[in-house]
Amino acid sequence: MRTYGQYCPIARGAEIFAERWTPLIIRNLHLGCGSFSEILVGAPGLSRTLLSQRLKRLEQLGVVESAAKSDGRGRHYRLTSAGDELFAVCQSLGEWGARWLDIAPENLDPFVALWSMCNALRRDRLPD
Repeated sequence: MRTYGQYCPIARGAEIFAERWTPLIIRNLHLGCGSFSEILVGAPGLSRTLLSQRLKRLEQLGVVESAAKSDGRGRHYRLTSAGDELFAVCQSLGEWGARWLDIAPENLDPFVALWSMCNALRRDRLPD
């Protein structure tokens, strides 16, 4: 991983957060995606190899933790307390983008919009 080579909290934080796809991985985990496949589906264009690398790095940094699934196939991922706090950075970035950036038709992907809305639902609050 390339670094800025300076001790500055912004530089150090950006070394983690500004890696391509990392904010979307954090977002997907926050939305409740727990399996590798669920995270991948919520980030069209992200390769399996790069997702694997990013998850390993985020685990090393203490942002994500994983455990073997009960059936023994694959792992279940979740944000740690540090990851939950890093999601607040994602949220702030999203609020800034919504306020200051124009959204052009080429930026709109109906699959991603629908996926995001469905995953943001609080299923525990839906009626039976």
